[in-house]
Amino acid sequence: MLTVLNRVFVSAFYARNAGTFLVILLVAFGFLSAVEHKALITAALGSPLLLALVFGLWGLYLLKTVSFVRQELGAPEHLFLQTFWLIPTPARLTMWFGVQLALLFPIITYGGWMVQIATVYRRWDSLTAIVLVLVGLTITGVALADYRLRHPNPGSLQLPYVSIPLRYELFFPTYWLRHEPLSLVLTKAFSCLLLVGVCRLYPTDDYDQRLLLIGLLLAVLGHTQVGGQVSAFEHKYLLLLQNLPFTQLQRFGRYTLMYGLIWLPELLVLLRNCPTDIRLDYILWLWLAGWGWILLLHALAYPQTIDPERWLSGILAGFIGGLLLIMFGLPVYIWLIVGWLGALGYSYRLAKGLSF
Repeated sequence: MLTVLNRVFVSAFYARNAGTFLVILLVAFGFLSAVEHKALITAALGSPLLLALVFGLWGLYLLKTVSFVRQELGAPEHLFLQTFWLIPTPARLTMWFGVQLALLFPIITYGGWMVQIATVYRRWDSLTAIVLVLVGLTITGVALADYRLRHPNPGSLQLPYVSIPLRYELFFPTYWLRHEPLSLVLTKAFSCLLLVGVCRLYPTDDYDQRLLLIGLLLAVLGHTQVGGQVSAFEHKYLLLLQNLPFTQLQRFGRYTLMYGLIWLPELLVLLRNCPTDIRLDYILWLWLAGWGWILLLHALAYPQTIDPERWLSGILAGFIGGLLLIMFGLPVYIWLIVGWLGALGYSYRLAKGLSF
């Protein structure tokens, strides 16, 4: 029976939220080293406020697991689990503990790391609090899951539900994260790791700013498929978007904000790994230029009638041409101006032809 429960709840939970976990790992361990994580944990162990913040995040994660268990128990294909309550209570609760421990494995692992550090620094008060919170979260999850099993009526227990309206700029990023997580992770991992490598390569030899521009070019080209994904998303789920009474400038502004959010991790990477010989304003100009060029790529890729082979040929030609221009010393502000003007101009043309 435990094998069935693990397949229904544990495997399905991690498979459905794989993108979220990968993004969290990329953000957490992409920007913070193990030493920095240890310093952060040490600070939390000595600060009740930071420790309470960590516990609050763990509580939110528990609510997510409880909500998932409730949803799966109510799914038509899992109604056979209603007979699970006929199993004797001690055995049933033991199985629920196994399921809940597996669901809480990420925070239990992180909590174990915190306990190990607390032991080294002899922070027995913090250690006790961490252990009690982890035990409390596990017991709470087991109790809520078993209660839902014994009371299948959805109205018998209502978990807190928060409805947060999303702005249009968040529609596609949310969809991308939830439904195409692998594409999101691969795109951002390629772009961010590439920029990290270029920034760390810069001080090792007699390079100039053209190396950073080449890295930017490759990072932008790593987003070539995003425009097509946005187009497919809007033509499938937002059929009325083209007929809404928005001006062309308003539409362009919404796409600008959406791609600014998508392009934001690259700014954090550049700021975090900025070579000492490069001024901060150049990094900002570099990032702004990339923002304009992914907007231009969006405008170019948005029409669904585009030929994939022609698109790939154009991308390859653009890479070769861009590389030559960088080698000849075309400055970053020219790239910035051309990217933004091209994005604005082509978007305006597209709006005229497609009610964009």
